[in-house]
This record gives sequence, C-alpha cells and structure tokens, in this order.
Amino acid sequence: MVERVLRKYAGAELPQRVRELAALHGLEARISTISVRNQRTRWGSCSARGKISLNWRLVQVPPSVRDYVILHEIAHLVHLNHSARFWTLVESFCPNYREEEAWLKRSGRSVL
Repeated sequence: MVERVLRKYAGAELPQRVRELAALHGLEARISTISVRNQRTRWGSCSARGKISLNWRLVQVPPSVRDYVILHEIAHLVHLNHSARFWTLVESFCPNYREEEAWLKRSGRSVL
C-alpha cells in the first residue's frame, strides 16, 4: 500500500519538477514526454527523441539528489553522452553535483 501511494505521488510530482527545472534552463521545448517507471538499476534516462524517464523511487531521496538526477537527464537533452561538455553543463545546472552523486553511490542502493 505504501509503495502504491509513493508511486502515485511520484507520477504527479516528478514530471512537474522536470518541467520546472527544464524551463529554468530554457530546455522545456526539447522534452517530448516524461514518464515515471519502476526501474531496478537506473535513476533516469533520456532518449535522443527527448523522452525523459525517471524512477519512481526518486521521491524517497533528498530533494537535492532528486533535482540532480533530473538535471542530469535534462543535460542529456543537449549532450546525449557523458562527454566533458556534458559534465560542464551538468555542473552549470547543479554546481554541487558531485556531492549528490556521492550520496547516490553511498546510499542509493538502499532505495533501489
């Protein structure tokens, strides 16, 4: 029952936050769809067609970590790779991204 409630909350909350953060960085027009899924090994993904998928479990992590994951996927709307230019863009969106990524590596498995 708790999972069902969290998944419903995630389905409403996460797409809204993606839109807010994408608009903040002028990238909302590049998003084709946003989905919230039950992924076991990924926090999110972004396709070449602008489809952003997020793991519903993101509603259980600290808000700054959740925003980092969303911003990471939004950066893929510009660079669909993990090149130096991609990471420079991520850092411009989220200057403390290394701390958020460290939290995911340290504690994320307990949520997945």
